[in-house]
Amino acid sequence: CSYAGQAPSPSMLDAQQGFLQRSVQQTPFSAVVRVHSVSSVADDKAMVWHIYRGEIITPIRGQQSGDISYAMLVEKGEEAVLPAAPVLLTLCLNENAAIPSDFYWPGTGAEFAITPELLQVAQLAGARSDQAQTAFIMCD
Repeated sequence: CSYAGQAPSPSMLDAQQGFLQRSVQQTPFSAVVRVHSVSSVADDKAMVWHIYRGEIITPIRGQQSGDISYAMLVEKGEEAVLPAAPVLLTLCLNENAAIPSDFYWPGTGAEFAITPELLQVAQLAGARSDQAQTAFIMCD
């Protein structure tokens, strides 16, 4: 459930831009990432953590370079899908030592296809964000 891979209409592009701007401002990490692998870790009988690993291509907010990992909690049996191309991600900092990742997926709308318009929106939102911010609405 993300906007990645969809050809946006003008009204959808406007909605994506607004949501992306809020997502960058309300998560501690945003970047263009090339996701290269995924593994799974059982959480309980009904849920599984998919642990994605990738390389930061273009930093926007937060960690500036290197490899990252992020966790996504899904229902058992839900397929893990690797994006075919780099994607723009907005993620939350993982403070749960039981989950082997740096970040976690805050929910639907945390992954965006890369277009020049969306990249510009994300970069402007990142530049205008409060760098001392410690509370993130999308990460509660």
